[in-house]
Amino acid sequence: MEPTRVEPGCIRYQFYQDIENENAFILVEEWETKEDLDRNIHRESYKRLLVLMDLLSEPPEIKINTVSHRAGIEYLEEVLSKSK
Repeated sequence: MEPTRVEPGCIRYQFYQDIENENAFILVEEWETKEDLDRNIHRESYKRLLVLMDLLSEPPEIKINTVSHRAGIEYLEEVLSKSK
């Protein structure tokens, strides 16, 4: 995982195991741009991950979400100030 974490554009790359089901795992990736994600998907290590997925007893659930805008506390403050 560490080689991916230091790739250009990688914001977050974390692997979780479900505490209620030890056979359930979640991989969360967050990338600066679509191009950064695409470059990662073409890496050899990602292709090996896809091969491992083929060996699973059930097909994995894969979700790719894109975000067009990101905001922080200033957004909450703006919304809350309008309701006063």
